[in-house]
Amino acid sequence: MKASKIILAAMLLTNTVAAQEVTPEVDRGIQSVKQDKFNFSAEVRDFDATPELLLKYKNFSADWIRTHDKNFVKLKFSREIFSLMGTGLDWNVALNTLDENSAVLPSGGINLYARIRPRVDFYLQFAGLPFGYRAHVTDFEVGLRYFPRKNFSFSAGWREVNFKRNSNRFSRSGLFVGSRADF
Repeated sequence: MKASKIILAAMLLTNTVAAQEVTPEVDRGIQSVKQDKFNFSAEVRDFDATPELLLKYKNFSADWIRTHDKNFVKLKFSREIFSLMGTGLDWNVALNTLDENSAVLPSGGINLYARIRPRVDFYLQFAGLPFGYRAHVTDFEVGLRYFPRKNFSFSAGWREVNFKRNSNRFSRSGLFVGSRADF
């Protein structure tokens, strides 16, 4: 008798919960914390008084930093490990080069991102691969990203890039600010 009352109460409770409609305010709140995935994005930055351009298509991205005498280029493939409501972890592999006559150095890394407010993300990226005293590449970045609109964001943070292959060297570190559009 008691078990049947509990089962009946559970059935009535689930039917009433399932029949409730989600209000538009709650739906907008849920949408604001979901991470939207776009196929293409373009970001322009001022990185330590030098221009930087980042282009991304699905899991592939290209990063170009131009100084007065050198071009640093990073081609990266990234893959998501997990993602839940704007927080997640990615791994990546990349090919890094300095100008057209420099050797290409591979690297591997991780990207951790977390939604700290409905429109603000914190992220931490590290990639690198040491080859001893002859060659190494490291790329570290930490920053905040603000989304005033669903497909547009501003970012600010700190980045440090080091590339060394024999006599070819590139080292930049400093603050950056940028804007990104997603398509």
